Amino acid sequence: MRVFSPIFLIVLLVQFSICYPEMEHRAMMHETTDYVHFTGLITCKHHQTPAIQSFVLWEHNILTKEFLPLQELSLDQKMYPYEYDIKAKAFGDYPTFDYEFYVNIVHNCTYWMGSKVQQVRYPKFNTVGNITHNMDIQLD
Repeated sequence: MRVFSPIFLIVLLVQFSICYPEMEHRAMMHETTDYVHFTGLITCKHHQTPAIQSFVLWEHNILTKEFLPLQELSLDQKMYPYEYDIKAKAFGDYPTFDYEFYVNIVHNCTYWMGSKVQQVRYPKFNTVGNITHNMDIQLD
């Protein structure tokens, strides 16, 4: 078993090092940068004191899930309903040419206050130009 673990690590290292230049080149291929801005209120179906542990914006692609690494999140949980504000940069969406954004939210807004992952989808947006969208989210 010990013989296979170093070999497995080497295979993983080679696999990821081969893919990295391809991802870097893909980001450089896009001449335009689209700026995305989502805002809104967050409410809870069962409680008025939910705790949001994670709030991450993703962009869905037919081939892969693409995380938007260049994003800034402001999540105000001081007063209910909570407010969120996400600003991100996107570099096109090949091959469909429209963005399909969604957020994954980890929260404890369930009836028994247990943690849950909830996915909330935004409408599709064209890749030309900047996007500003206000949408309220109800956690359940």
